[in-house]
Amino acid sequence: MGLENADRLAGGDGEAKGPSRAGDKEIRSPEPPPGTQLSPRERKVWDYICGVLRDEGLPHRTGGIAIAIICKTFIQYIQTELELQNYIASNGGSILMRSSKSDYSQPHPLYYAARDIKQELLKWLPEACLSLPSAVMAKAKMGEEGKQDDLFGDLLAHAQSERNAANGRAGQRSMSPV
Repeated sequence: MGLENADRLAGGDGEAKGPSRAGDKEIRSPEPPPGTQLSPRERKVWDYICGVLRDEGLPHRTGGIAIAIICKTFIQYIQTELELQNYIASNGGSILMRSSKSDYSQPHPLYYAARDIKQELLKWLPEACLSLPSAVMAKAKMGEEGKQDDLFGDLLAHAQSERNAANGRAGQRSMSPV
């Protein structure tokens, strides 16, 4: 497995979608924070995460730093896992390596690196509502689809209904025979 497979595992086509709507509220995604210098592979993950959060209607405009950390950590994890899989394939399906001095077997250091990166990633996912429990809690706290009360909603609805009623009366007058 090479870098092209890491790209495939890291996310879709890298196309960023435009803002979506949750109820009457537009959900927008942030740009990566200054200085993050996301690689093209990391940017694909960024676009994927922001797209999922928009589709779910979860506000994430202020989550740029956490999302950037998640993108970089995820790509590190994918790369480490690919290297570990290559080692296992070249070692006859075993993760163990033998120490030449004592004939003691232990897992390859890539195993520990992948484990540590995965643990780090799993700590950051809830920070961006990217775990099921954190997404459910965020939606529950947001209430009715995260809609914010519209102070002038009732007034606007009344004005629009009056306008429609006035237009309807004007249309009836023009159609009646004189």
